[in-house]
Amino acid sequence: MNYLRTERKYILYSILLGLAGGLVGVSIFGLSGYMISLSFFDPPFFIIILIIAVIKLFGMMKGAFRYIERLLSHEATFQMIGRLRLNYFKRSIDLKEDTHSVKFIQWLNQHFDQVEDYYIRIIYPYATAALLSLILTILSFYIGAEIVILMIVTALFLLVVIPKVFERLVYRNAAEREAVDTQLYMKLYHYIHDFTDLFVTKQIDENKVKMEEMLHSIRKNEDKNSLYDALMTFSARMVQILGIIAVIILMYQELPLLVPMVLLLLISYFDMVMPVMAPASNYRSVKEAVHVLDADKSPSGMAPEQTDCISRVIIDDLDYCYPGSKQNVLNHINASFEKGKKYAIIGSSGSGKTTLLKRIIQGDERIGLYDHEDKPARESVIKDASIMPQHLDFYNASIMDNVTMFGHFRASEDTVRHLLDELQIKNYQPDTMIAHTGRLSGGEEKRLHFIRMIIEDKHWWILDEPTARLDDVLKEKVWQEIFNKETVIVSTHDLSRLEDFDYIYYMEQGEMIEAGTYESLIERKGEVWHAKERFKDNL
Repeated sequence: MNYLRTERKYILYSILLGLAGGLVGVSIFGLSGYMISLSFFDPPFFIIILIIAVIKLFGMMKGAFRYIERLLSHEATFQMIGRLRLNYFKRSIDLKEDTHSVKFIQWLNQHFDQVEDYYIRIIYPYATAALLSLILTILSFYIGAEIVILMIVTALFLLVVIPKVFERLVYRNAAEREAVDTQLYMKLYHYIHDFTDLFVTKQIDENKVKMEEMLHSIRKNEDKNSLYDALMTFSARMVQILGIIAVIILMYQELPLLVPMVLLLLISYFDMVMPVMAPASNYRSVKEAVHVLDADKSPSGMAPEQTDCISRVIIDDLDYCYPGSKQNVLNHINASFEKGKKYAIIGSSGSGKTTLLKRIIQGDERIGLYDHEDKPARESVIKDASIMPQHLDFYNASIMDNVTMFGHFRASEDTVRHLLDELQIKNYQPDTMIAHTGRLSGGEEKRLHFIRMIIEDKHWWILDEPTARLDDVLKEKVWQEIFNKETVIVSTHDLSRLEDFDYIYYMEQGEMIEAGTYESLIERKGEVWHAKERFKDNL
């Protein structure tokens, strides 16, 4: 458990305090039982008062132990979760997954919730319950060997056998649920984004039926989980009842006066162990989530980085449709981009510009990347390109952490402060915390991401609507910085600087309609000329 190193002190203290609280809680019930036994002998009144006072004192101690224990355990958990999130976000720069996918975000949140449960509900409560069982087993030697055996058998069933049996069932059920969830997500995505296609091919009802079947399967899965919880509770209750009966049978003849004390001790012990069982049965699933988030993906474990830079990107007859869809959003796209030139991709909304940029970024078998000797280079442009996607990522951290991607890019605080001033974000400083991402406006997100790209300083810049939500002064500053770069591919509706691009592609309905230099396209008076005229009229 490498990720627990810095929290070991808190973990140890919370386990010890949890154990102390458990022992005090058991002692309270034991003293109550002992007082019941004493009442048979009509003891002096001050003895009863003394026992009641001790019980009250123990109650206060139990409350104090539990409070400090929860404080330390939650502190350890939040530190662990914070570091896991930070490390995962650092590694997410190199992930191939679509980190804007709703399914991916849902999966990520689910994993972090499981990791939180891993410590708060599984690790330290289980360790506390196991130590409490061991101490009570040792103390039971004072009563007799039969009670020792009873304690061992009861602890094994409650802490090992029952959780282990249900762990397999819960894990298998969770895997089935994940598979159905993924299928349902793809069906819903297909249904929403390709509704027209489904309507034309008369497949809407068929898709609805399939989605209803999947929802029914998910409900059955949830019912099965509830059944497992009920069976686990029932099994534990049966063990408790059998344990209580065994205590009465073993002790009522030889040590009848100790029966109330031992029974109350046992009942108190059961109350402390029971909450541990259900989380323990999820141990396998949660451990896998921890492994996924804390897996060692450091550069030392990765393949050696290629040194040849990309000089050309060639797109050869590219078709593309979204997963689960039959309708192409890109059709027979041919284009080329060379190092040292500036390219604009323009067209109306929904023409496929953003999708084309995503294919260039994510890679496709129809997209070739070549070095200066026209030899195949990397599999992806990500190592050579700074990218401004349509959806921007910012995290609950400082401005400095956000624009340097938690130190992944090198920049001094003075550099960041200067860039913030240049782009008129003077109300933010490098150490300003973004308490929640909703605090940033769309224009602020654009400018902060632009600063991130300047700091990253890659050979290629690929940008989707870089001047959207900016005023004219800021647009001019952004365009100036863009044209200072060596190689640029920009998708934009802002045609104010169209003449400064070396080459222009015009797209409509997923197809490449026109391509050429600004002068040649304007002379042709085709779609680009009309788009430029419309832009002037709107101004």
